[in-house]
Amino acid sequence: MHVYLRTRGAPRKLDYAFLGAAPGSRWWDAYSELTATERPCLLAVTSKGRWQVLISGVPSARTDSVGTLVYYTLVLDGSPCPPGTTETGQDRATVLALASRWLDDITRHPEGRGVLSELLDSLCSSAEVDRLLAARNSELTTERAELTARLATALESLKPVPSTQEIGDPSPVLLTERWIAGRTTPGADAAFLARLSSLLSGEDGQAHLLNLVSSAEDITTLPQKSGPLAVLIEGGMVGDSAMPAEALPKPTPEVVARTPKARWRAAVVPTVLTALILLLVGLALIAGNWT
Repeated sequence: MHVYLRTRGAPRKLDYAFLGAAPGSRWWDAYSELTATERPCLLAVTSKGRWQVLISGVPSARTDSVGTLVYYTLVLDGSPCPPGTTETGQDRATVLALASRWLDDITRHPEGRGVLSELLDSLCSSAEVDRLLAARNSELTTERAELTARLATALESLKPVPSTQEIGDPSPVLLTERWIAGRTTPGADAAFLARLSSLLSGEDGQAHLLNLVSSAEDITTLPQKSGPLAVLIEGGMVGDSAMPAEALPKPTPEVVARTPKARWRAAVVPTVLTALILLLVGLALIAGNWT
């Protein structure tokens, strides 16, 4: 599993950047219409034998030079761990514990400032953050590697938080393949973590905590629409965190994908008819010459 940490420094020139190595791509940008990374959110995608997770909007006690709140972004990626195997079981346990802590922090603390915020603040002081961000990416490689190692160890020490929601009889919708629900809907957090566990075990699909979504209609712009999908509405910016669970329909095949083929067939028909007519005319002329 790879772990990456992004934040900013106090001076205005030290904008948001990764303190150590950076992921190979900014895959989360594809979700910018559905969630703002400066606010609490979570993205999880598994595809083609690889899972990717982003947890962002984790508030720090630090502020920049004009007093603006500073936040953290955690990006993780790794290979799925099928049930019954232990080779990468620790990675799955770490991500599940991290996700459950994050959901608990958002529920219990204003702006999500809880256990995860304290852990990240304890790992990197203001002075260390400023020093790493001010240096070139090729500099301070030892310090960057040490910070990444401390981060990985700290995350592995996290323990999952049992759901504190009064589940009762959870909505059957939460057991379906594709659903959306408010974050505080009874049973929603447990169903979300169960789906995340399936993704980390190798099931292709998505599980997201989004803060710019208010209804099922908003999911139409979701990248990679096919496969299992679980969506929690964060409710801090848009939408209702207590919205009842609602089933999401399976995506329909894109009509556009069939259009080129249909146009090709439409163009072939008159071409073939024209060729046949010319052939018949030619045969008629040849027959006339013989007579």
